[in-house]
Formats: sequence, C-alpha cells, structure tokens
Amino acid sequence: MTSLYNSKYNQPGFTLVELIVVILIVGILSISIAPRFFGVSSYEDRKAADELSTAFRHTQQLAMNRGGNVQLILTASNFTVQLADGTALQSPAGAKPYQINFPPNVAISPAVTITYDRLGRPSAGATITLGSQTVTVEQETGYAR
Repeated sequence: MTSLYNSKYNQPGFTLVELIVVILIVGILSISIAPRFFGVSSYEDRKAADELSTAFRHTQQLAMNRGGNVQLILTASNFTVQLADGTALQSPAGAKPYQINFPPNVAISPAVTITYDRLGRPSAGATITLGSQTVTVEQETGYAR
C-alpha cells in the first residue's frame, strides 16, 4: 500500500500555487520595467539637460581660468562653447570645437547666449526647457542646475 501511495502523490512538477505566484511576480515586474524600454524620450531629455548643465559649469570654469569672456551659445539643436570673439575652445573630451548636438526629438527653448566674466558671473540668468526637463542658470552666481 505504501508503494502505491508514493507513486500516486509524489509526482515531480509544480503545484498550482507555485505557478500562480510566479505568474504574479512576472506580471508585477513587467508593469514596472516595460515603460523604461518604450518611453525613451524622457531619458533623452534628461541626458540633454545633464549635458547642458555640465557645459554651463565647464564654461564658467573656463571663464574663471582664462580671465572671462567665455560664452555658451544655445540653439534649438545644439550648443557651442567658445570665446566671445568666436575662437573655438576644446571640449573636456578633447574635441575642437566644443559643440554638442542634441537628439532631434528634444525640444529646446529659448535659444540663448550666456557669457561668463572672470569671476564666473553670467551675463544673464536663464531657465532653459529641454523637453520635460529644465536647466536654470542663476543670475548672481552662474550656478547651473
């Protein structure tokens, strides 16, 4: 009798409860992870905003090191860092001119030119919108965030 019991109820496999738990876990993971693969525009906006705020900080540092008159020119599709007289500057990565193009689906407004003096103060403060992100340059300190 014992051998019949063991052969009938000790079949290898998964129980119904285990299968339902696995399906629930996979469903919860797919709900939380799937938007990251399909909504890339917000990531491109964030990348563009990070690049721009880094460029503002670098431009400020260049102005303080070079005695001022370093400007960042922002257009609808890119930004360029140069001296106020138009002389091209080298990027931190070594490229000359220091120009970064934004992805085509990142909407940028407004187009501005900000010149930093020898103390790192900007010619004007600005709030720039890059899709769903914003970058603000403080008028007094030139701090970009």
